[in-house]
Amino acid sequence: MTLSDVSLIGKKILVGIIITLVPFIIIVGGLFLTQKLLKGDSSSKPQSAVKQIKTNK
Repeated sequence: MTLSDVSLIGKKILVGIIITLVPFIIIVGGLFLTQKLLKGDSSSKPQSAVKQIKTNK
């Protein structure tokens, strides 16, 4: 094996790793963005579903 063969194998391995990681990053980023959009603004106080009415007795 010559130096050019080792270099070629290294480049092929690196391209294989990049090709594997790019879809993984896209999927994880999409899931994170979907979770963030569906969760909404967590800093706002959740509104109560029941409204209390004051009555004079």
